Amino acid sequence: MKYDHLIFFEEKLKELAKCKIVLDAGGGRPFQKYMAKYREWFKGVDFKTLDVSNHYKPDILGDIHNIPLNEGAVDGVLCLSVLEHLHNPAKAVDEMFRILKPEGKVLAYTHFIYPYHARNGIYEDYYRFTETALRDLFKDFSKVEIKKQGGYFRAMMFFMPFQAKLKRFIEPAAYFLDKIFKTESRSTTAGFYIYCIK
Repeated sequence: MKYDHLIFFEEKLKELAKCKIVLDAGGGRPFQKYMAKYREWFKGVDFKTLDVSNHYKPDILGDIHNIPLNEGAVDGVLCLSVLEHLHNPAKAVDEMFRILKPEGKVLAYTHFIYPYHARNGIYEDYYRFTETALRDLFKDFSKVEIKKQGGYFRAMMFFMPFQAKLKRFIEPAAYFLDKIFKTESRSTTAGFYIYCIK
């Protein structure tokens, strides 16, 4: 089953894969975790990762608050599950804007309703963002699209005991219930995908 938010993510990821140079800001190792299945999409793309911790062996060791790249250096930026871990997310978004070429693209994801998940000694967990806050963060971009990652039931599933082990059962149920009760029309969601053009 393809969920609405996953369709949105993959459509925008395909747009990012058309870029010549892409920076995965906060991505650690290239194509780690669920990004591994999209590696082939970026064949021929100069794809680099930036991370503040050498633990993940990034291509570029650096801080997203002060990206060590020149203005207009990249065509695309990927920033997945990073903004909530930053002490100054507005500065990081400004940096992404700065390093993008004109009409460059950003595809980001961040949480709204989600458990605390700092990793001791590597990164903290500071914020959760509403759609209003995200529109303000990305206000300098010429185009901003935001897609919710499900509704109430998807958000609540992350708080269930053993949710990671039971995900293949509870995720379809949560998606079904969100559709039946039309909960995505309300404010509660697990997170947001953000697609922007400079």
